[in-house]
Amino acid sequence: MVSHTVGPMEAGKKVHRLVRQLLPGVPLSGIHKMLRVGRVRLNGKKAKPDTLVAKGDVIELRMSEDDYAEVSKPVRKYQGVPRELEVIYEDDTFIAVNKPVGLLTHGAGEEQRDTLANRVLAYLHDNHALEPSAFVPAPANRLDRNTSGIILFGKTGAMARELADGFKTHTIRKWYLAVVRGTVKADGKVTASLARDARRNITRVDEESGKSAFTVYHPIVSTQNTTILRLELISGRTHQIRVHMKHIGHPLLSDRKYQQTDRNFNHHRGNNHGGSGISGRTTVRSSTGILGAASASMSTSSISNPRRAVGSEANSEPTYLLHAAWIRLPSGQILHAPLPESFRSELTRLGYSAEVIQKVERTTPENDA
Repeated sequence: MVSHTVGPMEAGKKVHRLVRQLLPGVPLSGIHKMLRVGRVRLNGKKAKPDTLVAKGDVIELRMSEDDYAEVSKPVRKYQGVPRELEVIYEDDTFIAVNKPVGLLTHGAGEEQRDTLANRVLAYLHDNHALEPSAFVPAPANRLDRNTSGIILFGKTGAMARELADGFKTHTIRKWYLAVVRGTVKADGKVTASLARDARRNITRVDEESGKSAFTVYHPIVSTQNTTILRLELISGRTHQIRVHMKHIGHPLLSDRKYQQTDRNFNHHRGNNHGGSGISGRTTVRSSTGILGAASASMSTSSISNPRRAVGSEANSEPTYLLHAAWIRLPSGQILHAPLPESFRSELTRLGYSAEVIQKVERTTPENDA
């Protein structure tokens, strides 16, 4: 028989969680069987799984010392998954994390594959907050590989359903920061319908058979060649922001898949997107932006070379600047994901001052209608 005295850091845990911590080599089903047949005793009596233990309580495990030595060895699941994870917010029901550029949100389910979902599962497993037999957390929202920012994971089935419903009904709101080509002088919204072209793996504007899509944008600050926008994604179509921005003549900087190649590019752009020459499915209103024009001098060549991924993003592929910066929950709580260092570095390279970049990060969508 093996005896364990509950310490101060273990007080308040449920019996089955503490036993699982003591016996990492035993599957959860095996631990529940031990409890069911009376092989786990609490202060001399048969332990119930949900009983909360207190400091000084004695847990007795009806097994040999040799068996205990074998199953008490730490089991490291998700061995091939890096533990780097930026947690923005966490409570008992959900966790919000900041996805880096270059990392897939989720994969095909392989436990050792490096995806954001597996990093979250590894984090929860390491902190004894994962019970795969009961519920496996999954991302409630998704971002493209080269888009960074907030992703939410429900830690319970009930919260996962609540988050999914919140995104579906738009009671959970989300805003992005993006850098686009050209000067955007006015607030606006794009309602062009979108359709997927699976053969070419792209999304395109299709007013006849496409699905409805709605993007609201607000210019924060501009140089002579680029603008930093805050965008609210009302619907959630694949590549929606990238396609909508191309549609109005301001494609995301360095977005090779959706760069503006139409012959009527200048027609779509109108007067620096001040309202003329814009598709009837796009509306704008006058705005000077939150910060106005940046005090930066840039040549056209300074925006011609696409950004390349760095750090965990190091796949030598050019990528665009798009970051899911804020999420507002139905409670009114706003979660914020700081810009990745690679995004900040690229803004500096583009000529934005440190002061302007700080102000961009401090802007919030609280006053958006």
